[in-house]
Parts: sequence; C-alpha cells; structure tokens
Amino acid sequence: MCIRDRSGITYYSAIYNILPSKNIASKICFPEYECDLLPREIGLRELADLVANMQKICFKDDNKDNENSERIYNMFLSKPDTTVAVALSLGYDKETTDYTDFIDGGSATIKMSKENTFSQRQPWLNEVCRSKRMEGNKSPLPIIMDVIDKYITEKLSKRYKNINGLYLYVEKGPEHGDPAVLLRYYPKYGFKEFLLGGEVDEEYYYMKKCYGKDLSPLRKTKAKSTGISKKRKTNSTVKRVRSI
Repeated sequence: MCIRDRSGITYYSAIYNILPSKNIASKICFPEYECDLLPREIGLRELADLVANMQKICFKDDNKDNENSERIYNMFLSKPDTTVAVALSLGYDKETTDYTDFIDGGSATIKMSKENTFSQRQPWLNEVCRSKRMEGNKSPLPIIMDVIDKYITEKLSKRYKNINGLYLYVEKGPEHGDPAVLLRYYPKYGFKEFLLGGEVDEEYYYMKKCYGKDLSPLRKTKAKSTGISKKRKTNSTVKRVRSI
C-alpha cells in the first residue's frame, strides 16, 4: 500500500534487521507499506550515519566529530544488550530516486535486554525520532509503531520464544523535555506503566505493551544497573523524551 499524506509526500517503511557478523542491516517489508525505494541492505556504518542525520533534527544532536554516529554504530554491535533492528519510515516527493533524500522521517531501534530483572531477554523500544523537515505533513511515527508491532509478533517472536511484550523507559528528571508528555503519549499505542522488579525506580518510569497473555517472567527484586548501563539508558531515554 502506498502511504501518501495531504502534502503529497510518499512514505516508504521497513524494518532493518541488524546482522553484526556481516556488518549490514537487511530489509524486512510488510504488505501494508510500500518499501521499494529503500535499499535491500545497508551497511551498519551507513545506517548509523542515516539515523544520526535524523537525530540532528529530532534530538538537536549536531553529531560533532561523528560522536553520535559512532555511538549508534557501537550500539548495533553491543552485547549482551543487542540492538536487533531499526524501524524506518521515510517520506519523499514524487521525483526522488535516492533514499537518503527524504524530506520527513521517523525511526526507532529495538534492543533485546534482561535489564537485570527479567529471566529472559525482552524487546525494548529506544531512540524514537521524528525528523521533521517541512511543515504540514502527518507524522510517520504511527507507521513506525505499527511496523515494530508486526516485526515483533511476526518475526522476532520466532527467534526469541519467550517474548511477552514491548518495553520502554522514560527518564524522571531529563535535562530536556517533560516525562509527563511521554506518559500520556505512549498509552495511545497500548503501553501501560508498570514497576520493574516490583519496586519504584528513582530514575525511570517503565512502560509495557502486552502481546497476548501477559506472562512476564519478573523476579521480585530491585533491578541493579552498572554505571555503563545507566549511561546507555540515559542516552536513549533523553532522546526519546525530546522526540515528541
């Protein structure tokens, strides 16, 4: 299906499955959305540059000395909290032939993590970005949320048998933005707030969207995080706060 908004922009949307061993991301399309203009494969550095370019707008990150590109590239390769996919929905005018020449776009990443609390890794939504480059067009973020749901339920759940939902966290005291905005925004997509590990966290709100019956394998202990993991959370959460 061709998604065209009232301004005449056509959106092409897909999930890019991260393949660290090959240093590429491979496109996964869905019948509901056009994806032909997007390349079949993208090198991970090229994909990191693309996402960083979008984040110059949505997160006001100027990517000085390619710091953000390097951060995203390293995120694609990081273990054990593996980034498994990037969702893209990019808008073009009718004469565009180069996929990098988009005039509007949305993106997000999915990582698999236990967050020091779960007995099995679960998918976490990160780096949600609206790269709005002109006025008057409809946001592609609803498309991003939909293709992520399709990817998790139709593809990722076949690789990870114990997936029970999609998770995210919101920083309570961000440098920029208001967390209350996100706590109102994400329920539109089926997310509900919950207590990770059964206790209140001083730094983050946690939200979850259930897929089918909720069989969340939580331990009743407070989550523990190293300084490194807290820094990684802060990077992605601050950006998510500023993305709406």
